Amino acid sequence: MNLLRCFRPTLFALLGAAALTAVAAETPLTFELQTRSRTGTAKLAKESWLPSRTAIIVCDMWDLHHCKNAVIREGEMAPRMNEVLEKARAAGVFIIHAPSGCMKAYEGTAARERAIAAPAAAWIPNQIGDWCKQIPTEEAAIYPIDQIDGGEDDDPDEHAQWAAELEAKGLNPKAPWTKQIDVLRIDQEKDAISDSGVEIWNLLESRDIDHVILMGVHVNMCVAGRPFGLRQMAKNGKNVVLMRDLTDSMYNPKRWPFVSHQRGTELFIEHVEKHICPTITSDQILGDGKPFSFSDATAGPKRLQILLIGDSTTEASIPKKLAPDEPQFEDHVRILLATEPDLPPTDVHNEGVSGEYIRRLLDSGRYDKDIATQPKADYIFIRYGLNDASKRENFAENFPKDFRELLGRLKQDHPDAVIIAMTAIPYSTVNNHAEINSLITRIAAEEKLPLFDIVPRYLAELEKGPDMLNYRRYALSKVPEALRPLATPYVQPGADPQIVVLDNRLDAFFGHLPGWYGDRHPTLAGYNVIASETAKWLAPVIRKDHVKAP
Repeated sequence: MNLLRCFRPTLFALLGAAALTAVAAETPLTFELQTRSRTGTAKLAKESWLPSRTAIIVCDMWDLHHCKNAVIREGEMAPRMNEVLEKARAAGVFIIHAPSGCMKAYEGTAARERAIAAPAAAWIPNQIGDWCKQIPTEEAAIYPIDQIDGGEDDDPDEHAQWAAELEAKGLNPKAPWTKQIDVLRIDQEKDAISDSGVEIWNLLESRDIDHVILMGVHVNMCVAGRPFGLRQMAKNGKNVVLMRDLTDSMYNPKRWPFVSHQRGTELFIEHVEKHICPTITSDQILGDGKPFSFSDATAGPKRLQILLIGDSTTEASIPKKLAPDEPQFEDHVRILLATEPDLPPTDVHNEGVSGEYIRRLLDSGRYDKDIATQPKADYIFIRYGLNDASKRENFAENFPKDFRELLGRLKQDHPDAVIIAMTAIPYSTVNNHAEINSLITRIAAEEKLPLFDIVPRYLAELEKGPDMLNYRRYALSKVPEALRPLATPYVQPGADPQIVVLDNRLDAFFGHLPGWYGDRHPTLAGYNVIASETAKWLAPVIRKDHVKAP
């Protein structure tokens, strides 16, 4: 009698019990997963993952790159990444190194053979071996950065010198990588090495791995699109996350939307959080409470800082809510300035708040929280007056006092800034805010501030159509019952539900109702008028202050 056959059920039961005991003995990894709503609001959710059912894929952390700045940033990031890998490995997480195109360097190694030898999965997703440039959840979104040039952000002269160095070493300057960067230790007894979507899928399935963490470079290209990248993992059912502080992008700040390299990376990460998968940070594994950040040495050329402060006509809250993927007021100011080839790059910070007036800004603590803490500004635009006129007692006397108090605070906290007084926009073809703007004009003259008068341009645009620049916001309660079904898709809920649209699409149904055109806040078209005139006014000022004559 075959004794093994007789005892096989008992043996399997014991092995199963042992496996269950081992799983039960694991210490789960706890993560805070970050996603974003359509409007960009961050949302956090806690999850606990068993290490034995978790893998980390290290994407394309090559020894060299055709972009010198990319090499510098990778060199800063790699030590922190290795710390994460060491701690995760010790906890039981499976590590897969995926330096694409470099498999020859690892031929015959145990880690490479481990990937090759993984048993074929019962189900292999269609096209898992291919790049994935988009998944359905991304289709309606505006892609956040222009990477059509490949994302090179080197200085042209430095880049040419770097290419020559690579060529002198016998390397292809367009693809000089040969292996993974040595800073990242490969454990030949535990890890795997592969750049194949099929092999990596087989590894995950054979180990019952449901949870996958991607880290490495570059997030807008390889990390998102490789056969083992975020999109493939997400669309094929893995619980995948991006470690957002251990990644970088290929983005050139000289391309749209003309933000810094770091901000370009952040914009793509926000795109990931909205449309592809959640993100986490390295401190959630290391437990030190300090996510990685690149040094100032990688920040690139100095950027001028422009600060916008004011009320709802500065903030643009409704356009941001209804058209969150589109460039907003502050974006268009930055983009328009970037089209002037001789001007230095700029960052534009919009700190307007709906319903605000100067006294509230100063007394509420928001000034100290949101204005004093901004990067030191080079130019500050002040656009208050509309709410001050309706909410501040003795307006004609107190508004100038409040304005001067604000000036004092700004000069203290942003000592090198040029502070610009800006007039309030007219709400109709009749400049019915002349009193407010006369006070602003007087304050500017007395305080020797530059005055930016938006009124002439805005009035000229209103002459083309008095309702072309304002969005429609109308109480649902004022709409006859029979017409309310036409409004249903456009109603913003609340104690007093409002119909809100950014254009004239509903004028045919509701234009005859009294007060339908009453809300005079700007649409995107209105803000584009303000942005256009702001950039037109500011460009020669920047040129005079910051551009050396040839």
